[in-house]
Amino acid sequence: MKNILIYGRQVSGIKSSVAVSRRNVDILARDLNADRLQYDYDKLQNKEYDVIICTYSNRYTDFATLKKLIKPNQKRYILRTEYEKMGSLITEYKPFEEICNFEGGSNFVNTNLLIAREPNELKAKKYDCIYYSRYRADRMEYCKEYLQENIYLSTHPKNHKHFFHAGCRPKLIKHIDWTEGRETLNHFRYSLYIEDKYTHNVFNNLANRWYEAGFCNNVMFFDANCINTINKSELGYFIEQVKDYIVSNYNELMHKINYCNQDFEKHLAIQKSWRIGEMLLRQQMIDKIKEIIYS
Repeated sequence: MKNILIYGRQVSGIKSSVAVSRRNVDILARDLNADRLQYDYDKLQNKEYDVIICTYSNRYTDFATLKKLIKPNQKRYILRTEYEKMGSLITEYKPFEEICNFEGGSNFVNTNLLIAREPNELKAKKYDCIYYSRYRADRMEYCKEYLQENIYLSTHPKNHKHFFHAGCRPKLIKHIDWTEGRETLNHFRYSLYIEDKYTHNVFNNLANRWYEAGFCNNVMFFDANCINTINKSELGYFIEQVKDYIVSNYNELMHKINYCNQDFEKHLAIQKSWRIGEMLLRQQMIDKIKEIIYS
């Protein structure tokens, strides 16, 4: 049996649960029967690990603490859920092998399935459609098209100016709460799926928002430019039904919202039927990660 550490410690004592990489620390620790390090280093500093898995690498990573845990003959991995350039983890602390969510990377695994789970109890829906994201320059063309008037946007306040300068005029709300069972997303009927232009041609598995919509009982609308992702994902089998939820502009999105509001639970049931095998896919993903780290 290997001693496994899931590493997600940040500098400055940051304890935000907004980023999915932070939530992945707890999930992986549970599923791999591993220790987790997000905050208190002192509890684990005297233990040696056969495997270290980092859930992200960026300017917030506490590299100084991580360096103390690195030992010879140790297997080390970084979970890469994004194609964007990494921080110094790979270049400075080699060897760190990658487990990638996108096509072309080593150990191609749908790590976004980590957050998939059985749906919450259906709560009263107070609002229609939401989009939530950090600022992503390669996505602003689509944000300008869809994030207008009646669509809600959840993002960090520091990003408001970027969305505004891009031409977005949505209803702004604060960060989504991801406390299990009390997620803000539970109160929305719909969420919007758009992706970076880069991803149109380089397959990434379905984004976390697809699985978050699942456990928060959302109906998802997809921007038409995501068709390649849909076709290559587990949704490809249902493409003829998925087409009913694909939109190309704000007016189409509003038309679909108004139409689905006539029988929301019907459309929710349709999209739930696409998820019948989701938990099996999730278990297969966990088994593949175990195979990688134990091989």
